[in-house]
Amino acid sequence: MQTFNLRSGTETIAKPAASLQPYLHVCNGMDPFRDGGMVPSILGFLGALAEQGTAIRAVTPTASKLENLKIPPGVELIGPDRHLGAWIKQAPVAHFHGLWQYHVRAGTREARRYRVPYVMAAHGMADPWALQHKPWKKRIYTFLVEGKNLGHAACLHALSVPEVSHLRQMAPKTPIALVPNGVNLAPFENLPGREVLEAAHPELRGKFLVLFLSRLHVKKGLDLLAESMIALHRNHPELHILLAGRDEGAGSLFLDTIRQAGLGHTVTSLGHVHGESARQAWGAADAFVLPSYSEGFSMAVLEALAARLPVLISKACHFQQLEAAGGGLIVEPNAQALQTGLRELLSMTSSERAEMATQGRRLVERDFTWSRQGARLQQLYHWVLGGGTPPEFVTLS
Repeated sequence: MQTFNLRSGTETIAKPAASLQPYLHVCNGMDPFRDGGMVPSILGFLGALAEQGTAIRAVTPTASKLENLKIPPGVELIGPDRHLGAWIKQAPVAHFHGLWQYHVRAGTREARRYRVPYVMAAHGMADPWALQHKPWKKRIYTFLVEGKNLGHAACLHALSVPEVSHLRQMAPKTPIALVPNGVNLAPFENLPGREVLEAAHPELRGKFLVLFLSRLHVKKGLDLLAESMIALHRNHPELHILLAGRDEGAGSLFLDTIRQAGLGHTVTSLGHVHGESARQAWGAADAFVLPSYSEGFSMAVLEALAARLPVLISKACHFQQLEAAGGGLIVEPNAQALQTGLRELLSMTSSERAEMATQGRRLVERDFTWSRQGARLQQLYHWVLGGGTPPEFVTLS
């Protein structure tokens, strides 16, 4: 008989060892348009665990869209299936992704019913900016439902240092593990030369190309980028935006604003890119920008660093380590600060930008590969099941 600490109050419950059963991850679904940036993050964690030799199963209550997704080898994906309890009761540990959704509400209830310890990852949904969306509904829901789910978790999973404090405000007594997103470095080696994208888009020749590659969502700060482009164009006509991502409303607004200012020629829209089309965008860019109002922990920033690009991001991207490493510029999420950051990038010599990019790549290689995050999750699960001294990346209440 193996004992583990199911951290619901002070109760300790004996549970038979279940090492032969896969660890279970539960998410809303694998649909990049509906479920956003959470999807590549979840797939990354699943793949990282599978590469460690860990048996992994993922279940979703809604349908997934797998046309442009690659399920990592060794990962069993099940769904749509709303009968989550049938899968949860078999698992040694259940790991829930997201807040405020059916799979969390129903799944955590089943986990408590079957005395399965569970981990909850908010993926930025506890960020103060995100909480201002339908705030009263979320406050009531937290009081009635989500607060209990968080409070009875064996551990919470934060993607960034600020998210630790955001979750701590919602669950003062629950342990919190800091396990950020990661990146696979292989796709960012031997990127296509800039001339490949220039052949399809001749307007890019001779320009300083700043890549925005993310969901085109209002929280990503595209309004700030539009305002900055309009303000900077007179003195920096070489500045050109590569706009890449699926439009979720903010993309068309951004383009309308730019065109109304007579600057439509300063933006090249690539649409949704993946695979080789994404590699072409990374290979052509001179720099990367993400002026978000709210993030969990951006996969796109890690990919930019892996592609050896200097980056300019907002503080809401929660990546303080980047500035400390000299791998990028971090500004407040407002138009004036973004303009200052863009001017600084443009004023640097090519060797200064290359040195910044080198430091950013080293930071990713050292701390933000998926293999490193997979090893951390394994440690976390072993601690949740076995107790003892928590891993160094876990903070207690």
